[in-house]
Amino acid sequence: MTELNRDHSAGVGATRLAALRRHLASLNADPARTGSIDAILITQADNRRYLTGFTGSAGQVLVSATDAVIFTDFRYVEQASVQAPAFTVVQPEGSPWVAIARRASQHGVAHLAIESDDMTVDGHQRLVASMAEHAPGCAIVGESGLLVPLRQVKDASEVEKIRRAVLIGDRAIETVTAGLRPGMTEREIAWRLEVVMREAGATGLSFPTIVASGPNGAMPHHRPGNREIQVGDPIVIDMGCVVDGYCSDMTRTVVVGEPDATFWNVYRTVLSAQVVCEDGLRAGMTGKEADALARDTIGRAGFDPVVSFGHSTGHGVGMAIHEPPWLSSSERGSARIPVGAVVTVEPGIYLPGWGGVRIEDIVVVGEQRCQVLTTAHKQPVVAG
Repeated sequence: MTELNRDHSAGVGATRLAALRRHLASLNADPARTGSIDAILITQADNRRYLTGFTGSAGQVLVSATDAVIFTDFRYVEQASVQAPAFTVVQPEGSPWVAIARRASQHGVAHLAIESDDMTVDGHQRLVASMAEHAPGCAIVGESGLLVPLRQVKDASEVEKIRRAVLIGDRAIETVTAGLRPGMTEREIAWRLEVVMREAGATGLSFPTIVASGPNGAMPHHRPGNREIQVGDPIVIDMGCVVDGYCSDMTRTVVVGEPDATFWNVYRTVLSAQVVCEDGLRAGMTGKEADALARDTIGRAGFDPVVSFGHSTGHGVGMAIHEPPWLSSSERGSARIPVGAVVTVEPGIYLPGWGGVRIEDIVVVGEQRCQVLTTAHKQPVVAG
């Protein structure tokens, strides 16, 4: 593991550090800004790992035009030095906030940007107090989504890690669903999926596996329980795993035995909505436009596109299971989707008292079309 992360960090860490500094310069060049930013303090765990390659669970990263530092404790000093050679590693003698303030003062930082969407109230209070004592001339500026422009565009190595995670999930769901039988519980199915994924090399789950059978399928994020699978039940399975820090996410809906007419109507509508979205999705579209491809298809089929399909069509996937860009009809879908974004396409229809159907793939967005990474089949009927 150490050798792998050393190789990663030596090249990618330096590249991403340079990209962050260019991003910082572009922010400062924006005429709409009222003040400049001299340095950025990274506290969010995924951002820390993305930027540096350091996989430890504790640390803060301070980046300016001339300085790049990881502050961490004794447990991780050697690890950070190996994994993040592009950064200076500092072990604070006491509070990391004091060490950060002193470093900022030493490098003449007058405006320090913090991740306002991550830093806790307590952390902010401690940083403010430390700055007042050790860097009184430095103003703290709250910024949200500092690394979003970098992280939402995946490079080839990131896509390959996601592809590996996707493949593990694909094979797991095909293996486990082939063995579904009436009487199995939702919880049992979820456990079997986790075992197969871990045995295939996954380091963990992207999120707690969803197995929602029968009427439970009307709840998009139902937690698996002791309900037993019955013949004819629609079974929504939403699952994913982590490989080398990157997530997969995939949903299939299956039926043990012969499904009813309602199932076929709903399933074909959802599948059609997914196909339309995947065929039409391309870089430069807004998330709202992408969402409308699927949502309008569901509406034209006679289902209420808001009541029956109450969640967004998709979201970005990477180190986090949910990250920008958003394929959504809400305001967060206003941003345009860049080339190289990895997103889910997951329309669904949910009918209380009956159940639901959701089908989800992961795709890489290109200039003219998207590339579907998910390969698991979409034949919903399992012989019971």
